[in-house]
Amino acid sequence: ASSLSQNGLCGADNGGWICAGSGWGDCCSSYGYCGTSNAYCGSGCQSDFGDCS
Repeated sequence: ASSLSQNGLCGADNGGWICAGSGWGDCCSSYGYCGTSNAYCGSGCQSDFGDCS
């Protein structure tokens, strides 16, 4: 079962929350926040926890 982010946090350092489908944005940035812009989806994006471009 996937654990969708409830608060916009995501990734390995933030409890393993997943962005895709969470409503916060489908990409998980290198800093562990969900979003939709290139800053979230580009370099450093955590592909295990959301979409990446």
